[in-house]
Amino acid sequence: MHEIFLAAPAISVEGGRILGTVGAGGIATALTTVLIAGIREPKGSAGGPGGAGGGKKGRIRKKLTSDQAQWTGVAAGTFYMTAGSIWTVGENVSDAFSGMFTNGGFGTAGTGAVALLLAAIMYFRELSPGKAAVTGIVSAGVWAQAGGIWGLPQALILTGGHALGMI
Repeated sequence: MHEIFLAAPAISVEGGRILGTVGAGGIATALTTVLIAGIREPKGSAGGPGGAGGGKKGRIRKKLTSDQAQWTGVAAGTFYMTAGSIWTVGENVSDAFSGMFTNGGFGTAGTGAVALLLAAIMYFRELSPGKAAVTGIVSAGVWAQAGGIWGLPQALILTGGHALGMI
């Protein structure tokens, strides 16, 4: 039996890349950090007694709005699918969510209907930033599976990543 291993070539700074070698996994990690740092208030103190924080609680400098969290979630979800490895959990959640509607419980519903449902929620409801981020991550996977016009966000995000030399 033959095993085939595929690897993407590393992107070097010498090639004029803005951020050096990043990769889809690095972008996924960075976007996840943005989501966590931009949504959650830190717990505890910033520096502890006598530390740099003087015992004061740390604060978020820039809190993500619902729209920012939702679209950052879409970008993160797209890079989760591209990165693979531990990031496949985002795609698995999208598959499970889509399956709830396409497995016959709601009649004949395809993945395009689930994509439309998520788009309607994202457009008509202002969710809390945390829920908006999760909705964006789930939407990225469902939209990619649905194809057609729903694949446009994934194509734009990945094209932008390639153009900047990040993936």
